[in-house]
Amino acid sequence: MTVEQQVRAPRRDIPVFPSDPSQLVVGDRLDTYYRKLFGWSVRWQDRRLFLVLENSLCAVTVPKLTSGRILDSLLATGCAGPILDLRTPQGGRLAILAETDGLVPPPDSLPRGVERLDSGVLLPLPMNPRPANPPVEWLRAPDPRHRWLPSMSAILASIQFPR
Repeated sequence: MTVEQQVRAPRRDIPVFPSDPSQLVVGDRLDTYYRKLFGWSVRWQDRRLFLVLENSLCAVTVPKLTSGRILDSLLATGCAGPILDLRTPQGGRLAILAETDGLVPPPDSLPRGVERLDSGVLLPLPMNPRPANPPVEWLRAPDPRHRWLPSMSAILASIQFPR
């Protein structure tokens, strides 16, 4: 075996996951994927996997129907991190994952339809294999090559002042 082959040889003790969680094959552990690659707290409950919002991880939710300008603004400002597409009894909502930055705006200061989710909230994560009409899926999957999350301030600025 050449030196180059030895350097490039995959280590068998480190799980190798694809960059998109939807590409995991049956048997790969989703909880391990989120814990190891992103450092997120996850919890199994009733055979479902949930993201635990804690340790500076939070989310901002917006109605899916009115999210076009917000998403464009997030992309234009470089603040587009992972986004979950949630199906709720009240309609589709997008949960934009963020990092708390000391900003905890009161609910009445947020634009209409915008909600802040913080410490203690459980967000459902997409499952593998996917059902035909999943209740949650990634609109913008987390990327191990870009593990940072935008700040809540940046997301709220994009929501309040879309480009």
